Amino acid sequence: MSDKAIWHDLECGAYSADLGLWRELAAHAHPAPVLEIGAGTGRVALDLAGHGHRVIALERDGDLAAELRRRARGLAVEVLEADACAFELSEAVALCVVPMQTVQLLDDRAAFFRSARRALRPGGVLALAILPGELGTFEVELEPDVLERAGVRYLSSPTALRKTPTAVVLERARRITGTREVPPTLDVIELALLTPASLADEAASAGFTELGTRTIAPTDAHVGSDVVVLCAATR
Repeated sequence: MSDKAIWHDLECGAYSADLGLWRELAAHAHPAPVLEIGAGTGRVALDLAGHGHRVIALERDGDLAAELRRRARGLAVEVLEADACAFELSEAVALCVVPMQTVQLLDDRAAFFRSARRALRPGGVLALAILPGELGTFEVELEPDVLERAGVRYLSSPTALRKTPTAVVLERARRITGTREVPPTLDVIELALLTPASLADEAASAGFTELGTRTIAPTDAHVGSDVVVLCAATR
């Protein structure tokens, strides 16, 4: 397994607070396929496939996509290695889910909404998780998440969460120790500041209407989410 896949598993793989919502939405879309944007190593896609849904899992990173293909063997998961802002599907889907604030990472949300609208059948649902508006910040190192493989320990410690005028910045200190020593690195993620209203306004130009917002409560290890639910306009 690549280091990218290991870091993804360590920092995201154990999160499960949102799975119930994706299952609920997928149940309404069944038997049509579900499209997941930013599938990573399969946290959501494999769960939905395990509950009887056919999933198209879109992932831009080749290392993560390869690991997802390995894990999805024998399941109804098609892994599509593509950019979320420029993709085409061979069949229309009834539901597109965008978990874990992935939409706040996209360089061109307008292009993403156009691609998502093409992928969805008329009346299909697009559900996007974003950071909640009331978000605290911190500048203190927390206990690291740790994963060990073949004598190598991977440690990831959130060290800062702060707001700028245009983004929320998350910093993590990463270390690799044990039989393999690597100098510490700082992983920095910038999430564009969005609200449910602003996201719905952006999506409207691509032919989406707002259905409402769902809330995912925070856990001890992860912030909560507002999930904006949109409907693809009928033609």
